[in-house]
Amino acid sequence: MVDQDRLLSYLEAYWETHGYSPTLEEVRRQMGFASRSHARYHLLALVQKGMVAREPGKHRTWRPVSLPPPPVSIPLKGVVPASSPDQVVEVIPQDLGTLRLPAAWVPRRCQFALWVRGESMIGRGIQPYDIVLIEPVTWSEVRSGDLVVARLRGRNQLTLKELVIEQAKGATRKNEAIYWLRPAHPELPPIRLDRRMWVLEGRVAFRFGPVRDLGAIVQEG
Repeated sequence: MVDQDRLLSYLEAYWETHGYSPTLEEVRRQMGFASRSHARYHLLALVQKGMVAREPGKHRTWRPVSLPPPPVSIPLKGVVPASSPDQVVEVIPQDLGTLRLPAAWVPRRCQFALWVRGESMIGRGIQPYDIVLIEPVTWSEVRSGDLVVARLRGRNQLTLKELVIEQAKGATRKNEAIYWLRPAHPELPPIRLDRRMWVLEGRVAFRFGPVRDLGAIVQEG
């Protein structure tokens, strides 16, 4: 029991320093075990007690369950305008660095983040300088009410809006519906969306902020 308590403390310290677990050989040397199989025996005992989790078949994944999951890295791919519908702004794609975020903030499908400009989505809780995490989505997956980033096909003109899908009178299929990009601002009108002219860059899966100083949260890419 003493060996296992000390082993758990060693694993916690190692994870906090390195972000991954020691090798069996490192455990053997640190703990003074006679062999790597002896080290593995004690690690498996901690797994059986629910004190350590691991990914079978992978190295360096003996993780104390008392530790929070490691941060997730996600690229910050530039700015997205949330501006007036008649101002779908040209945005030059740029790499603003890498965000290191708590794992609980980053849904599994998210691939990148964007930095919001403009006030057209304040009614949906998205403020200027918020960070939005974006997951890919197809026209068949998207639903009315989703917050989406849309781009004019062949251009770098982006906007962040609520997608509204309105069933046309007499229509029986989704591809016969009418699509709108709607601001969440009482003074701004929606944009009628022609799917031949627009590309879905993704759907907002999480947001946080506002963040006015990127230097506080971004690692240079």
